[in-house]
Amino acid sequence: MSQQGFEDSAPMSPLDALRGGQQRVLSMIGQLDSNQGQPTFTGRLTLDQLLDLTVVHNRKWAADAGESLDTVTQRELIDGHAADLATFILQGLVATTIQRAQDLGYPASMVERLEAIQKRIGWSAHYGLPQITLVLPFEPEVRIVKDGEETIAAKLIMPAGRRFVVADGQHRREATFRVRTFLNEVISNRRTPKAGKVYPAQDAPLTLEDVEAWIAVQETFSNSTIAYEAHIGLSIPAAKQMFTNYNSKVRPVAMPLNLAFDQSNPINRFAKEWLLAELTKHGVSADAYDLRALATVNGFLYLGKTSIKSAPFDLSPFEAKAKEFWTTLMQSPEWSRPGSLLREVPVLKALAKAWFYVFIAKRNSKLAKATILRRYMAETTFNDAWVDTVPGLAEHMLAARDGGPRRFAPTHNDIVARIVTHILG
Repeated sequence: MSQQGFEDSAPMSPLDALRGGQQRVLSMIGQLDSNQGQPTFTGRLTLDQLLDLTVVHNRKWAADAGESLDTVTQRELIDGHAADLATFILQGLVATTIQRAQDLGYPASMVERLEAIQKRIGWSAHYGLPQITLVLPFEPEVRIVKDGEETIAAKLIMPAGRRFVVADGQHRREATFRVRTFLNEVISNRRTPKAGKVYPAQDAPLTLEDVEAWIAVQETFSNSTIAYEAHIGLSIPAAKQMFTNYNSKVRPVAMPLNLAFDQSNPINRFAKEWLLAELTKHGVSADAYDLRALATVNGFLYLGKTSIKSAPFDLSPFEAKAKEFWTTLMQSPEWSRPGSLLREVPVLKALAKAWFYVFIAKRNSKLAKATILRRYMAETTFNDAWVDTVPGLAEHMLAARDGGPRRFAPTHNDIVARIVTHILG
């Protein structure tokens, strides 16, 4: 032992000493468990470790690494899914940073900057990433950590250069990568990048105060973790089977339930927080339209398309016009006339898309036809005679049953196109 109390190593050349220093290992604390008889190691990774210590064996990886396609154990990345997840992660990081800034007594100006960022990117009622599943193709060294006779944890020793393979969670990993890249670019360039779809870009350079707010968000990123379960010693066929098991034995949540539970999509919130109450006031029963039907109408109204997935997080610039659309409909005589076709979903979708073109669309705006559209909605009698005035619409009508009025066929997109063309030309 040396005089300072440290143990001296055996003598070696400078080159050998440098080589030895480069062969660092990583010790990871977690729990050694058994999942249906198979050894697993569970723990937590920082978001930086998630990127630095894992790899995804998809086709792109195989091509880049010069590996055989037989080693592929993942499907191809879905860009839109990764982009949505990246935005969700950033939402959570900003919300956490705001809470941390308030708890630690940061200047009010910092909190205001962060809240402005949150407003641009949106928010959710809950944040958090599900556990990811990893594969460790080899059997690592594991040491048991005890407190007296009680086993309290395990320490997994990762040799230098070895990585976990992502079995379930490649989109979470890719989204995390996009967020880290975005934060690095914002802070280094003092601009929000236009590429990546993580955050609405701003043309003007950021102020120093803005950059400080983003640095605070980056600090939150560096301190955030995600849970993982690593399956030890799996072969490639076993890893492929795991992917199949995870993705073929899960039933997707039905869309109506998703919309009922969702608190983050602002178009869905618009329907739940304002529209449903207004419909009830104007004589519409609670079960006349479900949230899925309202989402398709409001998707055309706000976005010009049937899906609301790409909703802007700040609806305030458009909300007044959206409310005017629904108010105009519900105040028209046709809204309460028995047998009127106005309240049919395809008609509502068509009128909503026409309203989008006139009042909300940034490209190919038809604002000059605002008076024509308002008059059409307020004065048209939506009956069989009206159907015959819309070219090609009659062929999309189903025969009447039991003396009731005719109704529309399921081909809503064709119906929407014909009505919009009839209104706007």
